[in-house]
Amino acid sequence: MDVTIRKAVISDYESLCEIYVEIDEQHRINHPELFIKPDEYARAKEYIQEMINDSNKALFVADVDSKVVAFAECYIQQSSNFPVIKKREWVQLDGIAVKKEYQNRHIGSLLLEKITEWANSKDIQRIELKVYSFNKNAEDFYSEKGFQVLSKVMYMDL
Repeated sequence: MDVTIRKAVISDYESLCEIYVEIDEQHRINHPELFIKPDEYARAKEYIQEMINDSNKALFVADVDSKVVAFAECYIQQSSNFPVIKKREWVQLDGIAVKKEYQNRHIGSLLLEKITEWANSKDIQRIELKVYSFNKNAEDFYSEKGFQVLSKVMYMDL
């Protein structure tokens, strides 16, 4: 199986939306108090176009047999201007998503390598991400790649 990692183009929009549907379903099932099924695509074409055009954002796709089967999206983030916060920049990884039938084939690893290359090209030495606690596969994947827990978000319903 040959996998090609490349920058997304706007003609990938429909394929990307298919993958978003899969990951959005996981979130909706596990946190129905937070997520709903949208009437249309959950990401506007303009959102994808902005990811493609903005040099501080990156959207990469993985092709197998000329078919988009996965993506990774990230952007450069800067610390807030607060006296106790160290000034810094990092790449915020919004997510890596691989279609279910293509998981466990190292496609996520290839996408993470591409994001690491992109961060290095921007002279950024850190990648951060958030992962929902229900997503044990993602937690395990990122832990295996060397990511460490920085903080936890907790909640209490009233």
